[in-house]
Amino acid sequence: MPASRARQFTILVIDDEDTVRALVTELLEEDGHIVFSAAGGAEALALLQAVVPDLILVDQLMPRMNGLEVVQRLRAEEATRRIPIVAMTSASVGEVNELSRAGCIAFIPKPFDPDEFGRLVADIIRVTIGRTLS
Repeated sequence: MPASRARQFTILVIDDEDTVRALVTELLEEDGHIVFSAAGGAEALALLQAVVPDLILVDQLMPRMNGLEVVQRLRAEEATRRIPIVAMTSASVGEVNELSRAGCIAFIPKPFDPDEFGRLVADIIRVTIGRTLS
């Protein structure tokens, strides 16, 4: 891996859209990260019993349990309370504000440019997790 690339992190992607989940997973894996994915909030909460990611990317607009509910549940649990959560969303400004108040530390607007996505995630990792890849 080139020196300019970030260090490997474990990232959980939560999105109900198969194509988005597949694209995000591919982009993150190309950058050298370990990626787990879940098609919804309940699946993600179950997965988090076995995996502790460095970063969580969550879609806001999902059926059954939306991103806000996922964030609230994660912030209520001691084991997941400190994991940085980023919303990937096309939600309204009001919903984005609610996500921020609930504990999201950043937002990636949907649709996103795949070429820009990796840079955004690398910047979020660098700033929030406080580690640089070497």
